[in-house]
Amino acid sequence: MRAIPANKRALVILVLSLAATALPAFQAESRVLEKPPSAMAYSVSGSAPSATVPVGPNIDIAGEAPPDRQQVETTVAVDPHNTNIIVAGAQDLRLKPLNHRWHGYYRSTDGGQTWTNSLLPGFPGDTSPGGLSSPLHGSNATSDPILSFDRQGNLYYAGLVFNVSANGPLGNGPIGNTVAFVAKYTNDGAAYSGATLIKGPLFADKEWIVVDNTGGPYDGTLYLSFDANLTATSYFGTMFTRSTDGGRTFSPPFYAPADMTGELPGMTVDPSGYVYVSTLAYNPLTGSGLNYTQVTKIAPGGSGIIQNVRAVNPAQWLPSFLPGGQFRTFTIPQMASDSKGVYLVFDDVRQGNASVFLSRSTDGGSTWTAPLRINDVSNGQHFFPTISSSGRIISVAWYDSRQNVGTTMNSLDVYFSESLDGGVSLLPNIRVTTNSFNPNAVYRTDSPNPAQRFMGDYIGIAATPTTAHPVWADNLNACDTFDPTWGCVDQDAFTSTIALADFTIAASPSTQAIQQGTTGTANVTVTSLNNYQGSVTISSISNPTGLPITPKTTSLTLSTGGTNSLNLSISPTTTTATQSYTVNVTGTSGPRAHYALVTVTVTSPSIGGIILPLQSARLLLYLLEITSRAAAIVLAGLLLPLALYTIRKKSRQPLAVVPKDDMD
Repeated sequence: MRAIPANKRALVILVLSLAATALPAFQAESRVLEKPPSAMAYSVSGSAPSATVPVGPNIDIAGEAPPDRQQVETTVAVDPHNTNIIVAGAQDLRLKPLNHRWHGYYRSTDGGQTWTNSLLPGFPGDTSPGGLSSPLHGSNATSDPILSFDRQGNLYYAGLVFNVSANGPLGNGPIGNTVAFVAKYTNDGAAYSGATLIKGPLFADKEWIVVDNTGGPYDGTLYLSFDANLTATSYFGTMFTRSTDGGRTFSPPFYAPADMTGELPGMTVDPSGYVYVSTLAYNPLTGSGLNYTQVTKIAPGGSGIIQNVRAVNPAQWLPSFLPGGQFRTFTIPQMASDSKGVYLVFDDVRQGNASVFLSRSTDGGSTWTAPLRINDVSNGQHFFPTISSSGRIISVAWYDSRQNVGTTMNSLDVYFSESLDGGVSLLPNIRVTTNSFNPNAVYRTDSPNPAQRFMGDYIGIAATPTTAHPVWADNLNACDTFDPTWGCVDQDAFTSTIALADFTIAASPSTQAIQQGTTGTANVTVTSLNNYQGSVTISSISNPTGLPITPKTTSLTLSTGGTNSLNLSISPTTTTATQSYTVNVTGTSGPRAHYALVTVTVTSPSIGGIILPLQSARLLLYLLEITSRAAAIVLAGLLLPLALYTIRKKSRQPLAVVPKDDMD
């Protein structure tokens, strides 16, 4: 191929260079003209959530395998060391017909879905080393089971022990009359570790136990209250004692309240370590009711009484029996506490029938609110409330006959409600039981007070910040076990896991680019879960700060099972820094707080030092590109033929003849 002279090569390169401007631009140069990527909607949960049924299946804790007899006065505790571990208890009559009732011990390691069951060591016929060494060994009955965990996973199981078959009104066997005791299980309730009797007081009854789990100076201290005569010549009333060595020894009991008017205690420890003991007030001399419910406040560590306040005055306690019922009933208030206050739940007939009420104190027990009715219907009987507080959510369960038709109470259920605002209000009632049952179907079959239809005197509940676990005595399968003397006697301890009310929050789109001087939007949606209803406060903040967002704070109202939404306006100004921002959108309602994230990239279309709106800048660049391409094509069309003509013309000229003399 013939080489092109340098001057001609320069001309060709110029033409080709001009023509090249008509070709598509390189990718790196074309990005200023690309559209932003399409916005995609994302949800925190991956899909739009929907309201769920909050109540799990009703679970027969001990199962139906024989021996299968009465289980009443249910109690339950969640292990704060491992909340998958739940322990329940009850009066368990599986030793019948030869013996009497004993504390049943039921343990779950999967959040209450499956259970193992046994009896507290020391029962009649127990030949295990722990049973033979137990101070309960030699007696044949226990009663009034109550459970409480400490933060290290130690479980304390309180009760009464006595000997039914000995002489005397309640039996005076090897340990004398009814005696309060506390048994201990270690390793998250897996290993029995012994029991301690509370000796001295006479005729102990209706004990309650709590543990200081505050993490403060008295963390791990056990507090026990119970009714008894301190001496043979003193009055019968509520007493208080404590243990600082894991239940091995207890301090000398003292009356709480000091005037000896208290009976049927409940207890709680608040986050500051103060102990509260609720009692019904009775005349200690005559035993007649004084018609008020009082709360005694005890100093942290249990050293002494600070005050005693009439929290519910007047009070109208339950009669025995309730209208339409043939089983024993009376009022035993229960207590709970958290950082917002101290709570007292009780049943009362002030409105004509039995209803469940909540009173609260926000000043350390000095004053108490007027009772707030929890059952949201007036028909029927509502009684035996139980309360728990976890994660600043208050959970309450109770027996309820609203499903009953007719004057005889042959249909009973368990209902539930919760408060997310420190007891100011409660969410709608939820039916826990799948099937109603007849509370009059089962008789008490051992002393004291046999031949009495019996549902126990209380039920229990424990909770985590996300679930509640009520336990109750249920007669659904009553006739699965039939006693020739007593008839149907299969009274089962049941439980259910309730998902506490909550909501979800999602923001869409989760990623977007917004230019300075323009506005983008993010849609924020909140959805009710598990019967949540109420107001959710929505607040938004960017990281780093400086990204204008409207509104910064607002509220959305949710109905049960509903959704609500709003649009956030994100409006970077011409001076907002061009960078990536993370917008944290937080929804808060009482103790509940959830968030969604939105990533915003702020860009700036800057040309020649002049900031133009996006579409104007694109149009200008597009026109410039078209004009330059057209000019390049025209110029190439003019110059290329000229260049080729010049090359051809030069190639047709004859070669110059060199004189011979010049070649020498």
